[in-house]
Amino acid sequence: MKKSIKAFFLFLLVMICAAEAQAQGRKIIYLQSYDKAPYHFGFLLGANFMDYNLIVKENYQDIVYTDPQILHNSALPQIDGEDYGINFSESEFGSYQIIGIERNSSIPRVGISIGLIGDLRLSEHCNLRLSPTFSLSEINYRYTIQINQKDGSHILKHPGSHNPNLCCVEFPLHLKYRSKRYNNVAAYLLSGLNPKLYFTARKKNQNIDWLKNKAGDVALELGSGFDIYNQWFKMGIEAKFGFGLLNALDDGQVYYYAQPIKGMRNKYFQVSLTIE
Repeated sequence: MKKSIKAFFLFLLVMICAAEAQAQGRKIIYLQSYDKAPYHFGFLLGANFMDYNLIVKENYQDIVYTDPQILHNSALPQIDGEDYGINFSESEFGSYQIIGIERNSSIPRVGISIGLIGDLRLSEHCNLRLSPTFSLSEINYRYTIQINQKDGSHILKHPGSHNPNLCCVEFPLHLKYRSKRYNNVAAYLLSGLNPKLYFTARKKNQNIDWLKNKAGDVALELGSGFDIYNQWFKMGIEAKFGFGLLNALDDGQVYYYAQPIKGMRNKYFQVSLTIE
């Protein structure tokens, strides 16, 4: 998220410079009565970067687990040529401990968001915006597991919690406050709530072997952007942060991915292009 924050501020700086250039260079005012309409519609296309705030159990590295079947059921195949499976002899197995959880930065995590926009004018500078959106994201964590043998030795394994299809339908409802228009550019701030419905396509009787979200979540969203008017439509460039308000961890998960985790909250950063 630190890189996302830096990218966000760089994005704002670039857009401020672009807005100043637009304001100084353009003389023709396009779509002068556009913002006086009671409502209008559009669509958005965005790139999202999603992650979790994990709340782990106290001293989770010291917790000892003795059921080897959970490890076998949770084993993953090779990913990008690396063996993430957990193979060991049960006759020599004594116990295991999860001694580390970290972001797997070797796997790209850029997702996509596609949505519709419905905008209702409340006042000269304030609008209410509903934008139903379909989002596809990917979250990956790398676990370090110590398998303790009966003879006192141990084996370190690094299986990955792979979440290839984190899909959700979102219904973000925002208050959008727009600045006074300067030629064909206007800046805006937005804030609101985003109810989410998660679903993951899987075959019948297929095990879920990754960190699984609950079916529903609600996020608080804060963002800003610029509207740029031209002859035919209004284009917007927008960046927003989202912070989950609920514990997103599915309570029924029994695999080792969830064993050291007490709770998790979604967090994400999204950059969007809007056409209205």
